[in-house]
Formats: sequence, structure tokens, C-alpha cells
Amino acid sequence: MRRIETFMRAVDAGSLAGAARSLDLTPSAVSRAVSELEAALGVTVFYRTTRQLRLTADGEELYRRGRLLLDGLADLDAAMSRRSRQLSGTLHVGLSVNISRYIVTPGLAAFMRRHPALRIELSVVSHPREMHARGIDILLRAGLPADSNLIARKLAEQRWDVYAAPAYLATAGVPRGPDDLTRHRCVVHAPAALARPLDEWVFERAGERRVIKISPVLRTDDREALIAAVVGGAGIMRIGMFDPALVTSGRLRKILTDWSCPGGQAFYAMYRKSARLPPRIAAFLEFAEQAFATFDPDAVTMLRAASGRRPDPAPTRSRRESAGP
Repeated sequence: MRRIETFMRAVDAGSLAGAARSLDLTPSAVSRAVSELEAALGVTVFYRTTRQLRLTADGEELYRRGRLLLDGLADLDAAMSRRSRQLSGTLHVGLSVNISRYIVTPGLAAFMRRHPALRIELSVVSHPREMHARGIDILLRAGLPADSNLIARKLAEQRWDVYAAPAYLATAGVPRGPDDLTRHRCVVHAPAALARPLDEWVFERAGERRVIKISPVLRTDDREALIAAVVGGAGIMRIGMFDPALVTSGRLRKILTDWSCPGGQAFYAMYRKSARLPPRIAAFLEFAEQAFATFDPDAVTMLRAASGRRPDPAPTRSRRESAGP
């Protein structure tokens, strides 16, 4: 088909050089494509002279039939494009509870209004191996799993910070540096997916690195319960949060802000590799990117991915399993 299109462009341009310019190819590449077409069909399509190209009888017949073929393909492409904009069927989305509640579902109504014939099924899924068994089309999750053959597109990155309630700080005082944490009441998240609690808090500043071993007064695998306890004044936590309103409303206060806390999880959309991304998945991927980009515009708890569309990364090969939200 590419050779036929090149031949058609040469006829329309009146020369091989003109076809090369319109196709952004070299004249030799255009000449080679025409020669290969003639060899494949066993005919000569041009009388070649130094001044111009003139069609043979076989060339004229090939041009007539080729025009019908290309016009038919253009009509088919336009029809399929119109149909792809009218999404239908069911889209199966896997995602964590927090991504669902805080980021995706608040704006889902607008997406569904744009695609009224599309049905969406949301499932709490955390690992790509569940995608096949549960028929998941696209997975939104924190962190890259090991040895996945899926395509992964980064959506955002969660910030890790240290927080406490104003009421706690009013009583216990504000830590001035990481070492002061050993004299405070600290609470620790112990994710079920990890073998040990997150009780070593890492801080970095201008090339300096501090690792503080925490002796928690409270430890839990329920991160939302941990946050609720700290909002109530239970102590200090180091965590990646979803809800920026807890900070902007003053219910929680960031402390040790002149130090950074490495280790924040990145969020990805993961889907199967295919020659052409199915329209349902492409539309939801665009929606998810926008949802993450607008969720926390002031980057209180979330850093957005770099702007601009990029080619999808190669299949992922990460070194460890995520224990993210």
C-alpha cells in the first residue's frame, strides 16, 4: 500500500522529486519504491524522460484503481473515526480505593456525560496479575510492579512530608530538626504489603542526609486511620497524603519544611500493549491524566507529571513491589 501511495503522489506531483518533497523522503527512496512496485506487478508504470514522467497504459489503469482504493480507505477511516468518538460498551478500570475516592470519581460524571453510551466498571485492584483474571482494561496504581509486560504511563508523584495537628504542636512544641523527633510522640504506618513498618524516616537537605529510627506510640496498617489519629492530635506522622484540604484548611500542619523526604510513590496508568490503543482506553487515559493534573494544582500533596504528551515507556522492569496507596 505504501508503494502505491508513493506512485500516486508521484503522478499528482508530476515528478519523483515533487513526490519526495511532499512525502518527506529522498528522491532515491521514491524511485526505489516505484521500481519495487513495477517489479511486484510485472508492469512498467512510467515512461521516464529527463523532463517529465508520463504514464504508460498500465500506469493509467493502476492510477485509476489506486485512486478508488485510496478514496475508499479515506472514507473508511473517516467512518471509523466518527464511530470511535461515540464510545460504547463497557470499560473495566482497576484502581486503589484512594485513587478512586479522591482523584477519579469526583470528576467521573463529566466524563460519562461526554460518552453517554459507555458503561464503566470500577474494581479495587492493586496488582497487574489481577487484570487478566478480572478483565481489567486499564489499571491506575502507585508504583511500578516487577516484571510487568504492560505499558505504564506516569500520571503524578505523591509527596512525602511530616505532619502534625496544630493542637499537638501547641502542647509539645514544633521540632526544629529531624533529631528532635526522638523526643516527640510519633505514629507509624505499617503497610500490610511490607515486611516491616515504615519506622525509619529519611530526610535530606543540601547534600545532608539524616535517618531517624522512630519508636512509635501508635502503629497501624490502616493509613486513613493513622491520618485521622494525627488530625485528632495523637502525634507526628511522615506519610504521603491524598487530601490537600487537610493542610490548606489548617487541620494539619507541615513541619520540618526545610528538609525533603525522599520515597514518594509515583502513580501510573497501566494497560496492555497493542498496535493501536482502543478508543475506550485512550479516552479514559486522557481523562485520568487530566484528573491527576487538576487534583492538587498547588502541589500540596501531589506533584504532577511533566507536561506534554510523550511516547509510552517500554514495558516496565522495576526492582521492587510497591506498597503505595
